[in-house]
Amino acid sequence: MVDIVTVTFLFPLVLCGQNFNASFRLLTLVPSLHYETGVTYKYKYQFSILLNEDSNITSRLASVGRKVGYQVSSEFLLSPIWQNSENSEDKLLKLELLKPSLLVSSTMHSAEGVNRHWSKLDNLSYPPIYIHWNHGVVKKVYVLPDSHDMINIKKGIASLFQMRLVDTNVRELDVSGICNVRYRAHGTTIKKSKKHCHRSNSHKNNLGTKQLLTPTVKATSDMIINLSPQESIIQTVSGKEEVRMTLNLWKQAAVFVKSKIHLNFIEHYGSHSTHSGKNIGAVLKSIAEEMGSKFRAESLEAKTDESTCVNCRPIKELIHEYGANLFPEYLGELKSAGGFLKFLDSFRRASKKELLMIFKETDGRILTQLLDVLAAANTDEALDVAFELIDFESKDIGIAERFLLSLATCPNPTESTVSKTMKLLNRNIKNEKLKATVLIALASLTRTYCASNATHLNSLIVQNVNKIFVRGLQECKHIGCVINHLLALRNIALPPNLPILVEYVKQGGILGLMALEAMQDIGEQHFNQDIKQVLFRVYNQFWPHQESAARVLAAELLMKSNATAETIGEIIVSLSKPDYPEIKTLVLRKIYNLMQENSGVRSCIKDLLRNSTFWNYHNLAQNGTSSSVINELQATQDANITYGINVEMRPTGVLKRTSFDLNLLGDNENAHLMSMSLFVEGFGLTDEEQKENPQEHSAGMQLSVLGVHLRPYIFFTGTGELMGLIWSGAGNHPNPAVQANFLIIDQSHSVVLQNGINVDLNLKGALSTDVSGSVEVSMWNKNAHAKVKNKGALLVNGFCRVDTSFVESHVDFAMGGNSALDMFVNLDFAKNPMAICLQVEQPSFIFRHNENPLIYSRKTQILVKLCYNRRKRNHSGNQLAMIH
Repeated sequence: MVDIVTVTFLFPLVLCGQNFNASFRLLTLVPSLHYETGVTYKYKYQFSILLNEDSNITSRLASVGRKVGYQVSSEFLLSPIWQNSENSEDKLLKLELLKPSLLVSSTMHSAEGVNRHWSKLDNLSYPPIYIHWNHGVVKKVYVLPDSHDMINIKKGIASLFQMRLVDTNVRELDVSGICNVRYRAHGTTIKKSKKHCHRSNSHKNNLGTKQLLTPTVKATSDMIINLSPQESIIQTVSGKEEVRMTLNLWKQAAVFVKSKIHLNFIEHYGSHSTHSGKNIGAVLKSIAEEMGSKFRAESLEAKTDESTCVNCRPIKELIHEYGANLFPEYLGELKSAGGFLKFLDSFRRASKKELLMIFKETDGRILTQLLDVLAAANTDEALDVAFELIDFESKDIGIAERFLLSLATCPNPTESTVSKTMKLLNRNIKNEKLKATVLIALASLTRTYCASNATHLNSLIVQNVNKIFVRGLQECKHIGCVINHLLALRNIALPPNLPILVEYVKQGGILGLMALEAMQDIGEQHFNQDIKQVLFRVYNQFWPHQESAARVLAAELLMKSNATAETIGEIIVSLSKPDYPEIKTLVLRKIYNLMQENSGVRSCIKDLLRNSTFWNYHNLAQNGTSSSVINELQATQDANITYGINVEMRPTGVLKRTSFDLNLLGDNENAHLMSMSLFVEGFGLTDEEQKENPQEHSAGMQLSVLGVHLRPYIFFTGTGELMGLIWSGAGNHPNPAVQANFLIIDQSHSVVLQNGINVDLNLKGALSTDVSGSVEVSMWNKNAHAKVKNKGALLVNGFCRVDTSFVESHVDFAMGGNSALDMFVNLDFAKNPMAICLQVEQPSFIFRHNENPLIYSRKTQILVKLCYNRRKRNHSGNQLAMIH
């Protein structure tokens, strides 16, 4: 009686427009949605999809992108045909779509911007779907044979009838997947927003492990639902969604999808036949018998057809059209990077038989470049073909090493990739250098595999790989074996290996330095107090035979891992001691570099230098000739490329070690691009050094590419090899060090819109490199000239596709450029001390960025294509010199 009186009293006030608590009014007027069994409800429905460049981002360049898209309009009938006799809220709804039509939008066509197009929609049959609807929640949908796209569109409509009538936050399954959904009730108006949708089916989104080399994908969905208080049904629905993909490396490279939904109630009429079965199963069985067909039960979530490949073409066609782009002379150029990406998707879809046939019939000049594609494809078939074609027991290891390097840089290795590479260790590989490269490739793949998912760290495959490295290190009988396994531990970079590495650090020498470098790659965040104490002892040379580079690195790691006044102050005070001037000069330069990079270190040092104990001539005026510099090479609004040059000299004025590092910085992340280190041993030793630790004359180079640390390349060992190299002139001509195409970006993401249409986002990036070196030595003039040429091209292709069986719509963009970086080392050993000039040159280059939107009606083959925003950015050349 109280409820009846309350409603009777409130009803006239509601008609007068008085404001009451929104949720109370809703619960009073619309306690639940009520679609009467036996009544047919007719709605008008339309959705539109527009694709264009995100104007918020590109407005920096004052350019407005044109948009393309399409609109689908239809009417549909919603008919409750069954109601549970024990629960009036448990119903079976029949949804029939009535003759949808396609309209295409383009700012380049009619003044209205919308054109009616015939499409496959006009000839399709539209079997109904049946919706199990209980208390406003869709439990299941039952479908008849139909295309994926049409079923998904109908599921999108069904999702509109799933709602909560009170304020609440829920985790809910709808057409987009399992989403975080927020409902807010305001009288007869419901506001629904959803985000963080995850697909529960087999589709896997892959956004990579390196933030700078991945896109940021953001999806938002909001709807306003107006209810009819008189009939307790949905009157109107208006919704909008936005999906945006931006490349973190270059945020001007972006694609933007905008979707709108409109639903309007038209009328309800007449009574239709209903069913009186005991349950939904009996009702559906009866309907299926009448129709002579079978129903398939599905969840409300859309299903996508992943068997099709938009970019896949027969490999023979690609070789005919793009094969010449892969000729060796184009390595390090955009042409090679572009050709590499053209083949990738088709290689991933090809069978083992097809791939083997391609390698038997193709021009031999591009076979090595096609092996790069096999490595990047990273499928079981591709790896099986590569391991079958490559002779790992041959004396010529160049092709095998190149393939393994390309494989090691793979951005998304699977457990199968790691397992197949591990099986190479069972082969009879006689060449020790190739064995080392296999270990390095396996370690790098395992490291990336762990980075993709934290749970992989404890997986059986990772534990087995690490056991192989540790056991191999323990069983080593010569220094070459130890070096190879320490490199493997550096590349795998697992924290549990720290105690093993610490023991080698204590031993000192070159092995101690390599172990310390491996600890650096694992990360100072994993260092405990015991490890920090070991670093202090290395820096202070508590153990004998510590390499000077190891002592400098120990000081650097201490300051990074423990940026306290006590730690840094102790290091600064140690600089006042008169011995080891070259080490102290390098440590001081490292302090300056860290002040640029690390705000914690910078703040701590500023506080220390207010005290004359630290801020004085003896500490800060070092007279060594060694140096360390970090500067910007190229800068954009979103990321910077920095170079680092380190030069370590001996007290006698002879070069001991120099390195050049390239890194990509942005959003508090440091992505390694390349490092090149040249080392010289046995030259310029003092008498004391010669007595304590005699060394044979040797020189070599070590490269690191995309975070993969390669085995050292030895130029010569011993005076005999040096003289043979000089007199033969073998080093006068450029010798290739790294020549390959690498896949550095390989990300995909899928978002299902509220209308049931799938948005595919894909990003792939290739780096084509050609690194070579030469050296000329003149015994007559007593000088030497070394040159290392680094030629590279970066190409990133991205696309956003909103494709269906009746219309294709997408936006593609490409960005990239060619560049070169040459390093020169000139030595004049006629003088005492030796004169050295280290110089790095970068010629000017152009960075290009293009976008292309397209819409295509699959029946009439009407194409609307825009090519716009062809941008370029000129980068002037640089010359970086350090002269001693």
